[in-house]
Amino acid sequence: MKLINNFLFAGLVAITFSCSNDLEKENKTTARTATTTTALAVTPKKFLFDATKAETAGNADWVIDADTSPQRFPTPAQSNITATTTESFWKGGLSAWGVALAKLGHTVETLPSGTPITYGSTGAQDLKNYDVFVIDEPNIRFTAAEKTAILNFVKNGGGLFMISDHTVSDRNNDGWDSPAIWNDLMSNNTVKTNPFGITITLNNISETSTNRLIATTNPILNGSQGTVSNLKFSNGATMSINKTANTTVQGLIWRGTSTQGTSNIMCASATFGTGRVFVIGDSSPADDGTGATGDTLYPGWTELASHAILHMNASLWLAKL
Repeated sequence: MKLINNFLFAGLVAITFSCSNDLEKENKTTARTATTTTALAVTPKKFLFDATKAETAGNADWVIDADTSPQRFPTPAQSNITATTTESFWKGGLSAWGVALAKLGHTVETLPSGTPITYGSTGAQDLKNYDVFVIDEPNIRFTAAEKTAILNFVKNGGGLFMISDHTVSDRNNDGWDSPAIWNDLMSNNTVKTNPFGITITLNNISETSTNRLIATTNPILNGSQGTVSNLKFSNGATMSINKTANTTVQGLIWRGTSTQGTSNIMCASATFGTGRVFVIGDSSPADDGTGATGDTLYPGWTELASHAILHMNASLWLAKL
């Protein structure tokens, strides 16, 4: 890959750029193949993937690079990623996602187990140092301080990517599974009750739906990475929304036989303060099928083309791109 002034030029089209007098004279163009579709040069953003809430318990492998224990910087270094790098460059169930973001010039890091989730502290991995915080199927309840940190991060401009799983999916047997943990964050905190206007339904569904929001201008369903046409849940939970609690919340994809109302929603988005939130009720679509030895994983990321597009469009929307 070629980095010029911290920009990564990626896409299926040639992008002409000029960063110095010499380059202006040469008038070069560069073409790169993106993971999904065309992506233009952008200001790099920082994405932080959580690994503090037992995201690798049981068969879960919801990290960009498993290693022995997920560490802050994935190895090998992402500076070695090129347009042809495959997801196996890193070893984790979310490596395809991480590599795709790196190909667009963004920085990806992991918040290792044992590291506190903070906002406004002096720590190197304090949330104020990142644009988007990704939490894929948390299996340990957030502390009161962590809830405050996460909600204030969003309220003050951050992006939160929330991934749930189905009810009774407690992988570490501590009495809490991801739907209950997310609902606890949103209903039991000192910042605001139901700040996003979203509640995870305690159910378990498996189906493929094409019942997506009709609006063609929605940046998550119709973004720079392509158009989302369908979504498959392989044991996931739906959600309901409350526009009285948050006037900006909206469903994006519903169960196939449902009306586009306030329930039976498979993924949704909202703003809170100056920040943004995206919620999806199943971890399967982000799973790239590879990870730590012994884990049973499935290639959800490539099972439907829309899965990678949805997660990438949502990631970039959360980063305000």
